[in-house]
Amino acid sequence: MKRKKIVWCLVFVLVIASFLPGPAMAQEVAVGEKSAASNVVRNTTLNNGFEVFVVENHAVPLVTVCVAFRAGALAQTPETAGFFHLYEHMMFNGNDRYLTKDAFTAALNRMGTTSWNGATGKEYINYYITVPSDKLADAIDFWAHAVMNPTLNYTVLENEKLIVLNEIRGYHSDPAQIASNALESRMFNQFPWRENIDGPESNIENATVAELRDMQKTYYVPTNMALLVGGDTTLEQVQALAKASFGEWAWAPQSVLGEPAQGPIPDGIRLVTAEDQFYRGIAQVQFRWRGPDVTRQTYDTYVSDVLLFLLSSPSGPFKSEVMRKVFGLYDAEYIDFTYPTARDGGNYIFSTFMLVQKPATEEPVLQRVENLRKTILSEFAQIAADPRAYFGDGALEEAKTKLVDQNIYALESAGSFVTDTLTFWWSTAGTDYFFNYEANCRKVTWDDISALIRKYLTGEAGQGSAAVAGSSVSMSGAPSASSVPSVATLVRLRTSTFGADPRMEAKISELGYTRVTAQNAFWWQQR
Repeated sequence: MKRKKIVWCLVFVLVIASFLPGPAMAQEVAVGEKSAASNVVRNTTLNNGFEVFVVENHAVPLVTVCVAFRAGALAQTPETAGFFHLYEHMMFNGNDRYLTKDAFTAALNRMGTTSWNGATGKEYINYYITVPSDKLADAIDFWAHAVMNPTLNYTVLENEKLIVLNEIRGYHSDPAQIASNALESRMFNQFPWRENIDGPESNIENATVAELRDMQKTYYVPTNMALLVGGDTTLEQVQALAKASFGEWAWAPQSVLGEPAQGPIPDGIRLVTAEDQFYRGIAQVQFRWRGPDVTRQTYDTYVSDVLLFLLSSPSGPFKSEVMRKVFGLYDAEYIDFTYPTARDGGNYIFSTFMLVQKPATEEPVLQRVENLRKTILSEFAQIAADPRAYFGDGALEEAKTKLVDQNIYALESAGSFVTDTLTFWWSTAGTDYFFNYEANCRKVTWDDISALIRKYLTGEAGQGSAAVAGSSVSMSGAPSASSVPSVATLVRLRTSTFGADPRMEAKISELGYTRVTAQNAFWWQQR
């Protein structure tokens, strides 16, 4: 099954949410002042807990009908890792109304489907079709049968296993996947299977129909699902159709997801890869810090969003200062600081590219990476000391305005909005975030920015290595204000660039790096 980009790579989008109050340490967020977009999105909930969302757009006679579930990697165990991906394939292979894959496909064709897809990600699964609006009833009923009564035939399962195994073998041989999985499996070493939706091949080979049925009964239930429709329709119409197709579906307890919390990042994670097809004469450098989990440190995620906009301009003070202070960086356009909002395992990511033109005579690239880390931490400490002076008086309000504008811009296409943006908000943290986004962004102050940096990036003293990293952490896994957060490092190099420096192996040993390969990258290889 074709996957969306969000499934296999980092999601560099600024999406924050506030679904559940979470543990007692969750911070207060604003409610009451609704965003402009809340006038466009309408929603209701059926008696069985099944949620319905509608984004009206009557410009063309089309509707996109999406079903989404809170699940994916964060719902996995070591034994079930990879099952959600496998189940995705089985969903398209028949149900009680459309008994076979061919019948399933024929039904799509009869409805005049213009596009359809499914995706299994770290924190949600969704499936969608786009059809003429006069086929809306057929489309909703189509998904009802697929979701509630999939066939899950033994013979079909054995065939789909081969397809899934071929897919994940491709992912497991992809250098980018090897590098990112090596980093994340070490960062979140308590529950690394919640960061990777593939799992070991043996899980797929040994999966049974009974195990998939158990997973279905736990996660594919009305209290863990939403129907999201965008286009030429109304909430009243969709609600009536949803009640007819899904209303008799029995209530079940809401699924438990991402518990207990991922812990802090362990100290001393430094990884380097040598890749045959990587950019010639270039090193990619990535630093990661443990960030807030959206349902546990909700307000911190809004502050994070504002901070990202403050740091984002290529001509702004942060990127300009980093370029000025660090020799050999490729270009300010390729300096990024991101926060992929997550319910489970939130983290901040700094990434850039570094020129390695004469590796045998320049300062060793790994030493340059260590120097870059110190510079970045020093820069963050300077920001934390006085963010208003660093960015300028008007920068905070400008960042907030851009965030609000971006939030409104996402509504331009009703179809893509429900399949991507609204699905993500609903599944990761809940649509309360969406409806209260502007109010919470407007609450952010310079003091909030300063406190966030000290809490998650530099520690209270602003010294990146002044104490034992992670020495004081909250029960939720996020660092407390008094700890010095750990920084995980990943360096990617071309094999020829790696081998051109005779000092490389000595520096790997001296600085405590681990060389990543396809044989030690994934969590099941480290147990």
